[in-house]
Amino acid sequence: MRHRAEAAGWMARSARRARSARSARSKGRAGLLVGLALLAAGCVSTKLTPKDLPEEPIAFLYWEEREGGKRKEIFEKAAELPPRPPDVEDEERMQEIEIRAHVRGEISPILQQKLAKYPGRLTLLWPHTGRLETVEAAPPDAIPLAWSKDRLRLLFASAHRGGKLQLYEYHLARKDLRPLTTGPAEHARGDYAPGGGLVVQRIRRSSPVGAARQSVHLASETGRIGRAIGRDVPPGTLRISPQGDRIVYEQVLVRPREDGPTVYESMIAVRSLESGSREELIGKGREPTWTPDGEWIVFASESASGYRLRRMRPDGTTRVPIGPGTSDERMPSVSPDGAYVAFIDAGNGRRRLAVRSFDGKRERVLVTKGWSELPVW
Repeated sequence: MRHRAEAAGWMARSARRARSARSARSKGRAGLLVGLALLAAGCVSTKLTPKDLPEEPIAFLYWEEREGGKRKEIFEKAAELPPRPPDVEDEERMQEIEIRAHVRGEISPILQQKLAKYPGRLTLLWPHTGRLETVEAAPPDAIPLAWSKDRLRLLFASAHRGGKLQLYEYHLARKDLRPLTTGPAEHARGDYAPGGGLVVQRIRRSSPVGAARQSVHLASETGRIGRAIGRDVPPGTLRISPQGDRIVYEQVLVRPREDGPTVYESMIAVRSLESGSREELIGKGREPTWTPDGEWIVFASESASGYRLRRMRPDGTTRVPIGPGTSDERMPSVSPDGAYVAFIDAGNGRRRLAVRSFDGKRERVLVTKGWSELPVW
């Protein structure tokens, strides 16, 4: 089944890469000479140093070594889990839950329930110095979403009140937070607009059964919801362009099958903020984000050997890889100066925070221990 195959495939690819690395080391001097030749030709990535990197902090969700090990064990046993709870009667509601698990990167609702026992902590990393700081004011499993233009405020989502995601803002200098949205509707994702205010993803449920209404809205700086700019937008990555005229997000297409479980296909969607605009699907991919100049969309692209970082123009043309790719690469976020991409390296059975130069030639693992997800730079 697809959900089980994805999880098992992820672990199998890591094992194949480890065997391949051992084989390469056994080749001795001949392999070394080849590597040196490729390096001279500019075909092999070299390591970034901390002094190369910007000073602005990266916010991400982090699990320390013990909790990270538990998550690793759950993913390793994912193939043994059923893809969904038995005896499901509300098929529309179940499909909505499966899509939410899909865009969150948890593969299946059952797996998501297992992982929820080990919540992560919202954490800041200053890549120039390597300093890590837990955001003590934020609840467990707070999801970082965006930095304000002045880099003093961090937008994040948390479900610590009543189980529904709402938006909050953390002030870096004061080290305090304030709520921006409240129920009964759920507000799962958002981003700061360049000229002030927010874009917010809202989920409204009028009945305990069936699918909820999902939409994206303009909002004030205090979280007051304004007009809708898009309907049927799932609670995945949502980013507004630096020019403030378009949003990009991960849309999910539902592909029912008669001989197996439903398949969920991720697409990169772009939509203008003008009234009456239409969603434009510009290609397959996941977790899209803008470069600071708005000239590129950076995203994770699925391949036969795992996800790879790529960039493309906002109209879907000129798809270019960012580096050769050595393992599963997910959840990209571009640095404020546009020179680097923070991402999650999912190799060797772990998810680690890493950074790569935008030209793909140099990279560095920033956090080697524990488990990292959802970086925002």
